[in-house]
Amino acid sequence: MTTRLYSGRWRLVGATLLCMLLIFAGIGLGAHHVARRESDELFSARLATSARVLEALVAHQVSSATISRPLVIALPHELETDPSNLPRMYGHRYETKIAFQVWRDDGALLAKSASSPVEALAPLKAGFSEQMIDGVPWQVFALRSANVWVLTAEKDEVRQEMSHDIGMSILTPLAVGGVFMLIAVNLLLLRSMRPLAQLAARIAARKPESLEPLALPATPVELAPIITELNHLLDRIRAAFEREQRFLNAAAHEIRTPIAAVQLHMENALRAEGPQQLQTSLQCAMDGARRTSKLAEQLLALGRLTAGNDAEPLRRLSMPELCCEVIGAVEPLVARRGQSVGLDVQQPCHVRGEPTQLQRLLQNLIDNASTHGDPHGDIAVTLDMVDGSVLLGVANDGPPIPQAELAHIFTPYYRVPGAQSGGHGLGLAIVKEIVEQHQGHILVQTRANGQGTLVLVSLAAVA
Repeated sequence: MTTRLYSGRWRLVGATLLCMLLIFAGIGLGAHHVARRESDELFSARLATSARVLEALVAHQVSSATISRPLVIALPHELETDPSNLPRMYGHRYETKIAFQVWRDDGALLAKSASSPVEALAPLKAGFSEQMIDGVPWQVFALRSANVWVLTAEKDEVRQEMSHDIGMSILTPLAVGGVFMLIAVNLLLLRSMRPLAQLAARIAARKPESLEPLALPATPVELAPIITELNHLLDRIRAAFEREQRFLNAAAHEIRTPIAAVQLHMENALRAEGPQQLQTSLQCAMDGARRTSKLAEQLLALGRLTAGNDAEPLRRLSMPELCCEVIGAVEPLVARRGQSVGLDVQQPCHVRGEPTQLQRLLQNLIDNASTHGDPHGDIAVTLDMVDGSVLLGVANDGPPIPQAELAHIFTPYYRVPGAQSGGHGLGLAIVKEIVEQHQGHILVQTRANGQGTLVLVSLAAVA
């Protein structure tokens, strides 16, 4: 399946930004519409009032007014009963909430609007002020021109209504926009998290034995490393299962033969016709039991090594001391075969490793050299420092390994054709696993004199 990669983070950011632009554009348009409507109402009312004042001043001279009969600017009767805030052909309802007066210095009222009282809207003092008239707050502006005072006023409720409508025009779209934003972000998150749901569904639908790689048609860049690591984990699990299956199959096959041999020798012992034949059969059975025990031990060692269950904390080790310990332990067994083991240390050297594993490594190399070496030959163990590495060598003087077989000798259970019997094909496999776990290198070659095999193990040296 071809997987298309995309960035879920940038897709989510882009979609959220687009939603914000659309929602706040709607909020702005709504607020602009309400503010425009409210300002139109107020300006329409003031425009109408100004027109009436001009008409009164032009058509009816203020000078014709008397102290007993001031000039009154009347309003159409329909404005008193019209509940709508929309402009009409006869004026605007807000005109009933706007008033003006014209006073002379001597206290004579020359003109007023029909909505204003007979008393002065405010003291005759220039500037803005707030007044209570019949229990209703008014905003008043006083202006003096020669010996005439002009007072204009509007009810405070006009401003409150306007601020309330403008405030609601802003808060309402914000609240509605916030709800839409929550819905939009939730939908975007659901869409962005869909690959996770698809991945979970694919994992849930898998059979326990299925170890095939996971893949999605379209994968966010942020999710790709998780899928990659899951696939790597599946690969490691599959390799572990295959390794375990090979181990079980090979172990069953390898153990079957020595067990059958022991069983056969025990049957011969039961049917023995004399002490000599009985002794021979029991000795053969004991040898087979030892080989079976050794095979079981190597199988367990290889299984623990490959599974990583045989690891201990690494520490600084003296390789000469370690070699002396191992040679001291195996020397009696080697001497029983008529062979000898010698150690040649060129200079002190140390490595950082796990002591049990390195002891097993050297023990397997010596045992392998003894098994396939000359029955009365020598086994040479050498230690040297080369380019910052400790070089461990184990050599025998038996028949050299053919060049064509060198590539296979580290394969578990593999035996070189024509080699002496006694081995199980696990010794060098265990050695190679230990070397790899210590980040070292191993090399098998024919000795310089053409007689015998030399195994070289290179490990990093430490001070």
